Amino acid sequence: SKCSEQPEPLVIKGVEVQGGAQMLQLSLDGKRLYVSTSLFSFWDRQFYPDLKAKGAQVVQLDVDTDIGGLRVNPDFLVDFGEEPCGPALCHEMRFPGGDCTSDIWL
Repeated sequence: SKCSEQPEPLVIKGVEVQGGAQMLQLSLDGKRLYVSTSLFSFWDRQFYPDLKAKGAQVVQLDVDTDIGGLRVNPDFLVDFGEEPCGPALCHEMRFPGGDCTSDIWL
């Protein structure tokens, strides 16, 4: 069948990205979408057993705001597997200076 095989793993900067897309943050200019790969440690252990041992990541997708589409940025990776006292899991992200849509407060 068409979906009988797993896709090739996503590798960025030599690191195999663990887990799946969980939390998303869009930059204020709409040109960068940041994606974390850990949702909830209990579920992570069930659905992505390697995630706890290898750590989670944040990746960046470049958004083409002219013609549409997304592309994985091969030069951006935050690897929580390399954190001191890690590996660690990551979930929601906040950026100093309010770079993302979640930092808009009325």
